[in-house]
Amino acid sequence: MVPQKPDSGRVRDFFQGHAQEFDSIYGHTTRRGSLGRLIDKTLRKSMFLRFQEVLQNTANPEIRTVLDVGCGSGRYCVEFLNQGKRVVGLDLADGMLQLAREATAGSPLVQNVSYVQGDYLQVEFKEKFDAACLMGVLDYVQDPAQMFEKLKRDVTRELYASFPRSSGWLAKQRQLRYKLRNCPLYLYSPQEIGNIMERCGLHNSYVLKDLGRDLFVKVQL
Repeated sequence: MVPQKPDSGRVRDFFQGHAQEFDSIYGHTTRRGSLGRLIDKTLRKSMFLRFQEVLQNTANPEIRTVLDVGCGSGRYCVEFLNQGKRVVGLDLADGMLQLAREATAGSPLVQNVSYVQGDYLQVEFKEKFDAACLMGVLDYVQDPAQMFEKLKRDVTRELYASFPRSSGWLAKQRQLRYKLRNCPLYLYSPQEIGNIMERCGLHNSYVLKDLGRDLFVKVQL
């Protein structure tokens, strides 16, 4: 039997192969056809809702530095720069980071962003951040509590994270789709998120917002 790669390796391989396709969801390329755009508006509506939620929170002038864990193609990084923040984007997939560098290259504030390739749990930073963004990341993490314990050390003010909902037909079709692509996927209920927060001592510090397919969590540190 061929040994299975660890989750981080399979997630890296998946996004390395689907970087361009993923980026097109945000509407910044011409690769998405009319049917694809319709699907995005209906099935992936929560991606746009969580985008809005994060930017509403980071608009706070007290948030000056942002760590974007799983920065993907850099669309959040672009907006953080537009808000005048200093940004570090981290991702497993080099293909994603290439797109992120291209996305922020034209910004007059490009000197305020830097990128790191790697597994967040294995990366040590020399600075602390005011906020951290984890959008579409915990979908692929077997134990989110580990992430939050490290985030408590790296971040001083706020955390924004999305958890994919475990109930509903969208969750079932997504599970099948990712299984066929050999990419791990973890789904959550509000109760399971509460248990994670309690394990990390954050049960009195978070608020949860229902975005449909996703559950959006804001943690005040």
